[in-house]
Amino acid sequence: MKIRTDYVTNSSSSSFILARKEELSEAQKEAVLGYVARKMLGNAILTPSSSEEEIQKTFDDFYISEENQAAIRQALADGKTVYRGCVNFECCEETQAELFERLWEALEDADPDTFLILDGDLDI
Repeated sequence: MKIRTDYVTNSSSSSFILARKEELSEAQKEAVLGYVARKMLGNAILTPSSSEEEIQKTFDDFYISEENQAAIRQALADGKTVYRGCVNFECCEETQAELFERLWEALEDADPDTFLILDGDLDI
């Protein structure tokens, strides 16, 4: 936990310090894409090969509007997989801090010679 000894404003921000090479390595680029796909792009709920029963059950389970049902059916017909996710805005500061921290950890794990978290504690 950070203890603030300087002037504290009423904003909800927190600083960080990282050391990295200018360019991301291929492993880090893959880590970023993987992280974004896992954490920010939802979970697959329907694929183009989903049966009509699976599609209707998904619509019912997630209370999907008729307008969105039509768009989903079109996306499936176009060969796309449909993903669903949720963003919790009740605890945004902690959620956003966690997104940053986990991304930095993924970058450091992917290539520790080019990325180092020096001060990544975003507790506010």
